[in-house]
Amino acid sequence: MKKVTFNYLVLFVAAVVFLSSCNGLKKMADKASELKNNVTPNPLEMHAEKVPVKIAGTIPPKYFDKKAILVVTPVLKYNTGEYTLKTQTLQGEKVEDNNPVISYDNGGSFDYNDTIPYVDDMRVSELELRMKGSRGDEEADIINVIVAKGVNVTPRLVKYASEIDGVKFVEIPISMDAKISDLQKAVILYNLQKSDLKPSELKKDEVKALVELLTQTTDEDDRELVNVEIASYASPDGPEDLNAKLVEGRGKSAQGFIEKSLKKAESEVTKNPDFVVKETTPDEDWDGFKKEVEASNVQDKELILRVLSMYSDPVVREREIKAISEAYTDLKTDVLPLLRRSVIKANYQSKVKTNEELLSMVADSNIMKLQLKELLYTAGLTDDAALKEKIYNQALVVEPNCFTAYNNLGVVKGNAGDIDGAKAAFEKGNEIKASHPAILHNLGAVAFAQGNLEEAEKYFVDAKAAGCQSAHLGYNMGIINIIKGQYPEAVQNFGGENSFGKALAQTLNKQDADAEGTLAAMGEKDSGWFYYLKAISAAKQSKDDGVFENLRTAIEKTAEIKTYAKDDVEFIKYFENETFKTIIQ
Repeated sequence: MKKVTFNYLVLFVAAVVFLSSCNGLKKMADKASELKNNVTPNPLEMHAEKVPVKIAGTIPPKYFDKKAILVVTPVLKYNTGEYTLKTQTLQGEKVEDNNPVISYDNGGSFDYNDTIPYVDDMRVSELELRMKGSRGDEEADIINVIVAKGVNVTPRLVKYASEIDGVKFVEIPISMDAKISDLQKAVILYNLQKSDLKPSELKKDEVKALVELLTQTTDEDDRELVNVEIASYASPDGPEDLNAKLVEGRGKSAQGFIEKSLKKAESEVTKNPDFVVKETTPDEDWDGFKKEVEASNVQDKELILRVLSMYSDPVVREREIKAISEAYTDLKTDVLPLLRRSVIKANYQSKVKTNEELLSMVADSNIMKLQLKELLYTAGLTDDAALKEKIYNQALVVEPNCFTAYNNLGVVKGNAGDIDGAKAAFEKGNEIKASHPAILHNLGAVAFAQGNLEEAEKYFVDAKAAGCQSAHLGYNMGIINIIKGQYPEAVQNFGGENSFGKALAQTLNKQDADAEGTLAAMGEKDSGWFYYLKAISAAKQSKDDGVFENLRTAIEKTAEIKTYAKDDVEFIKYFENETFKTIIQ
């Protein structure tokens, strides 16, 4: 009988233990409503395409079974799927493991942090906490509870900034002086060891154009002659004493030719004895030789220059040049003849035309009569994109290597939405004038428009280092700051100029009153998204009339906003408001 009694007693104790274990999890499930889970922020917010999730959990006293384990799993549920975050495991006081311990008598708390990579459908979503308990071999669902609804994606309104604020490229401005300095240049070449003029040289177009300028300009013309400068040279392959005589003789022959031409001049200034200026020139043109060799197609030109540069004595260098030119006939036929010359420069100033005269000339064939600076300046006088493009193309005819024309042409193309054309123009300008602040900025703006954020930011940093002080640089940097979730930096970069981008940055930086003021200062806009941001600003300040008025205007201008606003948690406290529901239905 004792044995039987003992067996019953063992079974009874086992049953009590089993029931108490089940009752432990059942009690936790029954009292799950006493658990507190605070999500910050609530609703969730997307920043830099990520959704941080922060939960502070509180567990009351007399709740957590000493032998229980509780696994907490946050899950973001949305229409097309769900995203499971990392788990948080808690344990009772008698569990031998390495998880945070929750006291049965005193309760406890836990802090949870994780990040969700954002996808579009998450804007309308629910954050659910799924809690499962276990005690030994027993398991039970404790509770599934919704702790937050929706994701705030207001930073994504940044995509409407270019639509509202306009594209931000930087033009290189051109101012007009009282007079424009320019010159007409002609080069007269001489035969070997000769200083007399060759008739064929005087028939060249550049020489005839120079003579025409000197002889046909009058005191009433738009062009005012200043002087003529004459510089003469000899090639470095002859004796020093002979070269000195050749330089002097060539200078005299060129001067005689010019003075003879000036006797026919119609301008009084050319009668001034100081009008012709003869420059001091070297007896032999070693620098000119190096320049011509570098620009030539002579074989082994780098080696030739390196060897000749070893000789500082002109006599020795002359001997070596002769020797080398015998081996390299291109030197004798293509380089040395170009150095036996006189360079004649007629310096003049053009009187400045009025803005009206310039605009009239660019509208017809008279555009071809304008100088480079006049063209660049006139392009800044008009907002007509087609006319601007015409002017800059003509400027490139006048000066094919004008980086300013390429940059400003790129701005015209970029503003018209031709990003590929703009990029080509900016890249050409950068080839001509490397690292110019405006061009660097504009290459960054192109990269940004093409979605290459990293490349764009690098260009903007380089532009700033190169000295770019345009407010457009600050604006574009501010847009990048918003995309990267750097809102204080964005506000600072936008500076004092009012824009949609600045107001958005202020909103995201919780400067709601400042954002409201920025938007108000911008006046009226055509985009519905402008008024949508005004409605958000009003909602954050609980200004109901501002919310409803601006939402109505936003929807009138951009119909898609009606559907978007219906689920936007920026207006979550208005979801049950009858006026709000009327507006978005």
